[in-house]
Amino acid sequence: MRQSLGALALIRKEAEEGTLWLARWNRHWRAYSFVGGHKRPDETFRECVIREVGEELGLREESDRTVAPQPLAHLDYTAWSESAQAETAYTMELFDVELTSDTARRAVDADSACRWLTEAEVRARRCADGQPVSRTMGELLTRAGAVRQSTG
Repeated sequence: MRQSLGALALIRKEAEEGTLWLARWNRHWRAYSFVGGHKRPDETFRECVIREVGEELGLREESDRTVAPQPLAHLDYTAWSESAQAETAYTMELFDVELTSDTARRAVDADSACRWLTEAEVRARRCADGQPVSRTMGELLTRAGAVRQSTG
């Protein structure tokens, strides 16, 4: 069975409509998803998320963001991979990441590939303007206990 090891950044902010989750356009999936990616053999899950946030958002760790020392969740599960067209055994770690500078927040807000999504948008798998959101976002948030389980 195919295996996938990865780390994802849970970047959130509070707004009138509740918690907003940062998502970035994934051109391979043609949908918005969490910032993160595949873990390299020579790095820890935390090192992976630090690298991915740096690569995808261009943020330096110490001045622009902080990454929690421990994951919010370590998840082992099996699911169908649409991109690989194969059943896949996933090992994922989700890390809380905080944007710590106004410069970082402005940079993310100005990045046209980034969106702040409501829980409703994540669950509907669509942004308010109809753009697709990866099914995996809602599944991972639920598995990690970061949002309530959907009843619908």
